[in-house]
Amino acid sequence: MKKIFAAALVAASVQSIAQVNPTSAEETNMKTLAAAQDTGWAISGLVNIGATGTMFNQWASGGINSIGINGLFNGQANYRKGKHAWDNNVMMGYGLLKQGFESDVPWVKTDDRFDLTSKYGRPINAKTNYAALLNINSQFSPGFATGADGRPNRAAKISDFLAPARVLFAIGVDYKPTSTVSVFFSPITYRGIYVGDQGLANAGAFGVEKAVYDTEGNIITPGENLRNEMGAYLRINHNQKFLAEKLNWTNKLELFSNYLDKAQNVDLNFESIAAYKVTKNIGISLSLQFIYDDNTQLNKGDVTEGGIIRPDIGPGLQSKYVMNIGFVRTF
Repeated sequence: MKKIFAAALVAASVQSIAQVNPTSAEETNMKTLAAAQDTGWAISGLVNIGATGTMFNQWASGGINSIGINGLFNGQANYRKGKHAWDNNVMMGYGLLKQGFESDVPWVKTDDRFDLTSKYGRPINAKTNYAALLNINSQFSPGFATGADGRPNRAAKISDFLAPARVLFAIGVDYKPTSTVSVFFSPITYRGIYVGDQGLANAGAFGVEKAVYDTEGNIITPGENLRNEMGAYLRINHNQKFLAEKLNWTNKLELFSNYLDKAQNVDLNFESIAAYKVTKNIGISLSLQFIYDDNTQLNKGDVTEGGIIRPDIGPGLQSKYVMNIGFVRTF
């Protein structure tokens, strides 16, 4: 991954240097492109809401009553006027599942995300822009560690609203080889990781500085709520429609290297969403996401050292799959 990231850095730097002074032919292409893109605002998006349920009564094979609901919103608002190009995207997803209809059985979270990206650019040539990008992502509700019974342990909270919240601001070059692909690279990127829950901050969650305790367990210095990072950032987006525009396939790959701490440990975020319209109002969406964040400590199971069993805590590859069948609306 380090070699790939380094190659991308060199390629983006060469591209930006080579295109600082466009030729007269490129100037003409830029003016033609700008005139063709004087479209103002273009708004599009997708809403997908689905529900599942099972109910048993004296069923010989056994089973557990359950009900689940998932929702996904993916919207874009893009502006084109002269040399101005402003792209905005917001993605929100949330899902809940309940096994058993008893009132004391809690709902379990199956999906939870909020991601906002805003990118502004001005052209270097027909395919390349100078650009600034802002990304904010977090979640809506608490997350809990998995207990011994396989259900969330409500006494072991591991995340919450704005815990974490990540803010990334980058200035760089945006290359668009086709209408469906964009490659943004920034050698100067700020990323802030905010942990709004003080209990998680005291534990040093998500890489913030943890609290300092005395010998009796009292807090001397509370944990920090913010971790500041500076580094290099690469983002590749792909959005394309197939099968007479019934299938919409979106992919996003993000790589970030923190210059200030273990630059060789590159953080990764890859997400792929496929949405297919079966009928006008019925659709299927499938999302797949992989995350590697060197600041996030995971319980990856148990290991045995010297006859002693202990939990294996450390960074690792996270993965999530969500499928939703139900009402769909595109605009």
